[in-house]
Amino acid sequence: MRSLFFCLLFACSATAQAQPALKVGDLFPDIFFRNVVNAPTRDLEARMYTTKFTIVNFWGTWCSPCLPEMDSLAKLQVRNNSRIQVIAVSNDPVDKLKKYVARKPSTLWLVSDTASWLYQQFALNYVGQAAIVDQQHRIIALVRSDSINQSMIDKLLRKEAILSSGETGNKRDAIETDPFAVDSSLSYQFTWSGYRPGIPGMSKSYLKSSFEGRRRTYFNSCITNMLQDIYKVSAEQIIYEVPKKSVCDFDNKNTRYCFDILVKPTQKDSLLIIMRELLHKFLPVKFRLDKREMPVYVLRRLPDAAPWQESTAAEEIFSFSGRGFDSKRIRIDAFAGYLANELGLPVVDETGLTGKYDITTSYVMRTRDELLDALKKLGLSVEKTTRALDAVIIYQ
Repeated sequence: MRSLFFCLLFACSATAQAQPALKVGDLFPDIFFRNVVNAPTRDLEARMYTTKFTIVNFWGTWCSPCLPEMDSLAKLQVRNNSRIQVIAVSNDPVDKLKKYVARKPSTLWLVSDTASWLYQQFALNYVGQAAIVDQQHRIIALVRSDSINQSMIDKLLRKEAILSSGETGNKRDAIETDPFAVDSSLSYQFTWSGYRPGIPGMSKSYLKSSFEGRRRTYFNSCITNMLQDIYKVSAEQIIYEVPKKSVCDFDNKNTRYCFDILVKPTQKDSLLIIMRELLHKFLPVKFRLDKREMPVYVLRRLPDAAPWQESTAAEEIFSFSGRGFDSKRIRIDAFAGYLANELGLPVVDETGLTGKYDITTSYVMRTRDELLDALKKLGLSVEKTTRALDAVIIYQ
């Protein structure tokens, strides 16, 4: 499943931000959308329509699932232009949205909200969701963007109720405190449980803390996420000999677990081994490591590429999002792991680069073509082929 949030977009007050989250049945805020990129006017009054339904879609150029959703909404806008108006709100800055619309002209009105003010007012858990507002300016549904289709538009026009499918609550606030109540005085801790409401699905590895190298935490995660980390494999290196949805289905809370392990300082080098042993004991399925021939991308240097300069940074730092990859002093295999996530296949490093480097990429849109262009600028390329790789086999 699936959430990174320059000028304040909306006229608002501190009092308004402290109010409870907007919900179905509330009036949509009486605000002006500012920094509108491609509408007839730079500023839009939120309550301008009394004859159309307004769909306020939250998205980002960095969100790859959002791009086909935007295409679908654009088609619906053309087909229902006199009856709906889609306003697409992103936390991308104006210049990024201008580049996007220059490459991909859109019938949707694009709005920049780098302060994420309206997103926060709805307390949304992730982008790819939309608020539907009627002609009386009342919020009648909060839905996932991929659920908006012609059938839903027809229901709106017939004044039929729309079932809300959106997820709200700003659940990331729930992990500001440690749900497992582990403090630095503990030498060992292990917790295994099923799904816990109010916590987003994610993992933590505790870099630059007293737990570094000793602790790993998973909140409401699938088994496959844990096995990928433990065996250092990509999602495509997980082989299912049982129905995949019985192991990982984010719509089924019974396939999601919480796992927290803190080992003794003397056991740091054995953390992953201990985790494997525990998972063998507690998982409802079995798993083993094997070799399998599979499709991969091979990462190579371009023949005319300039020499790579090793990093002079003091420490290793890296981060990535739909906007790109940003790092200091990392090995190329860490970058290959990121590429595997973006390309949807394992990436085998055959660059011959053995040092530590500063690597940065950025995109206008999170697409495969943009990624390949970014690699070319780094003097790299990928070629699709096959290789025999480690695979984690999940069986009953």
